[in-house]
Amino acid sequence: MQSLFGGGGELGLLGGGGDSGGLKEDGCGSVAWRSSPLPHDEVYSTSHFALITAYQDIKTRLACLERENTSIKRKLKIYEIKFPMINEFGEDTNSYCSFESKETAMLHSENGSLQQRVNALTHELQKRKEREEQLEDVIKAYEKIHMEKNNLQRDLDKMVRGIIQFTALHIHYFAVAFFVRHMAH
Repeated sequence: MQSLFGGGGELGLLGGGGDSGGLKEDGCGSVAWRSSPLPHDEVYSTSHFALITAYQDIKTRLACLERENTSIKRKLKIYEIKFPMINEFGEDTNSYCSFESKETAMLHSENGSLQQRVNALTHELQKRKEREEQLEDVIKAYEKIHMEKNNLQRDLDKMVRGIIQFTALHIHYFAVAFFVRHMAH
């Protein structure tokens, strides 16, 4: 469990603390990638992608650990069959049962911890989707306001041009009338 979220193969996005900021290769053969600085408008889609990638990485690691656990159990059964333990009374005791219960308890604990992490990641993914939807709504509202502003500006420009033309025409008429009156006197 420590190796999944903190130790050798780190998942920097999930608080692993690595200074590289990306996924690193672990013992299960996962492919590594490194993050690079992105423009602000790509942050939400990148975060969404990072969460999905982290979730898939956790699932892959879990499957790898389960295969490894199955292999170890198989080897342990073979070992106990070859070398049965005999207690001080001469009875053959199979320590596998007690070991299996401890192993099962440990696996249940680890499984519970992994399930909590998956639930936390799912919750975070849902919150990011909601934020992304809110951001899309804000962007649409901004685009609508910007379009309305452009339309109003165009209408205002038409009105100003009309007023200027109207005023210039009146000034011209007044100038002609004044000139005609002045010439007549």
